[in-house]
Amino acid sequence: MTVDRFDVTVARLVMILVIVCGWTPSCRLSGQERANPVSAPAATPAVPVADSRGSESPLEGGKTPQGIVLGVTVEGNDAVKESRIFAELRTRVDRKFDPEVTKADVRRLYKTGLFRNIKTLTRSTPEGVYVVFKVFEQPTVRYVKYIGNRYYKDKKLDKETGLKVGDAQSRFNVEDGRRRVEEYYRSKGFVKATVTILEGTNPGDRGVIYVVNEGPLVRVGRIEFVGNDPDLVRDGRLKSLISTKTPILGYFIRGQLDRSKIEEDTERLTGYYRSLGYFRARIDRELSFDESGNWVTLRFIIDEGQRFRIRSVAIQGNERFTGESLQDQLKLASGDYFNLSTMNRDVGMLRDLYGGQGYVYADIKADPRFLEEPGQLDLIYKIEEGAQYRVGQVNVHIAGEFPHTRESVILKRLSLYPGEIIDIREVRSSERRLKSSQLFINDPSQGRPPAINVKPREFDVTADDVAVNPPLTKRRTLGRGQSPSRLSRDP
Repeated sequence: MTVDRFDVTVARLVMILVIVCGWTPSCRLSGQERANPVSAPAATPAVPVADSRGSESPLEGGKTPQGIVLGVTVEGNDAVKESRIFAELRTRVDRKFDPEVTKADVRRLYKTGLFRNIKTLTRSTPEGVYVVFKVFEQPTVRYVKYIGNRYYKDKKLDKETGLKVGDAQSRFNVEDGRRRVEEYYRSKGFVKATVTILEGTNPGDRGVIYVVNEGPLVRVGRIEFVGNDPDLVRDGRLKSLISTKTPILGYFIRGQLDRSKIEEDTERLTGYYRSLGYFRARIDRELSFDESGNWVTLRFIIDEGQRFRIRSVAIQGNERFTGESLQDQLKLASGDYFNLSTMNRDVGMLRDLYGGQGYVYADIKADPRFLEEPGQLDLIYKIEEGAQYRVGQVNVHIAGEFPHTRESVILKRLSLYPGEIIDIREVRSSERRLKSSQLFINDPSQGRPPAINVKPREFDVTADDVAVNPPLTKRRTLGRGQSPSRLSRDP
């Protein structure tokens, strides 16, 4: 048995070698040729195949070199390693020479951004063709240094700039790295931080040096709200909505001033007020630094404006239920202040009401319409009921390396029976029972939790009306069921 395993291992290694090297003499010759490029007869001159942009040039006698590639060499590279260049080439030893492949090689080399000019030369012999890639390198980054950084180490700033030794050195990359470092400092509370470029933008520069002036670390000492009605919205509620926080444990944890977060907080507060019916609410912010410059008071100035009331509530498109019966179920009514959360709950209630009667694809939308009268709006619920469905085929798909759970165990936990009208609330209830049964994985990092999917046959003739899909789909077993059908609309 040991010998067999050894043989298998060798075979796998051989397969890898075949994939990587092609198992040709090039595997043995490539290293020698790179160290000592094979010279062709002196009487055969080098012939250009492509100019600096890979366009074809006239060849000897107007003919393209023919034969097998005997050698591939690179000239002119200094900072860029030869292995990095060969990784982009498809022109290989012991393959038939193809000028189109060579031009594609040139294009790939240009895309690396490491070269400003590339020439390709060929040398023909009776035995075959030698190919030479002559490259002219872009200036490359040989070092990246930072001066003045005390709070963050060089390794952390390297991640922010994205610059690495060996990358093409360009004014754009260096300036972009400067901007990234400066933005990073300011997002961490160093709001007065500046970063300048000492080296890296001049043609003769071989590296990049940034000078960092960190400035003081500024923290938010207080957060205040001005202009809000305390009877409607208290400061504590508004503070729970924003991501900017004051420090805890005195000084060391959180509280750094981040202007981008303050902008997001302003938009979040504005959206909250408008969800309460203050559609013309405006919110501004103000920063007040203390004498040390290390602490700031953040003040949100709120202009609530007029709060909108609902003049009337209407329902359109309903046929299965009467308008009065639906309106009796709504929380928002005429004369109430508009509230986005309550409106969304009403939409969900209507969907559950229709879904409980088999209208699982009923489309229900709320449409607030503003009126010419100030502070007034009409609220219209638009309903597209769709078709009514009943439970048809129930298929169970069990996944895992060695699934041992019987399908009957799963079916017993479902309150869905073929032939009955589908109740979307029972679908969700059955799904909750499966998740709490501890039969399946509920950790999303290990796989998908149990789920019930409802699929009408009219969309997919092979689909199941209800499918239970536990996580880690590797093996599936088909369960039982009857053919599904759609109910006709009640007269």
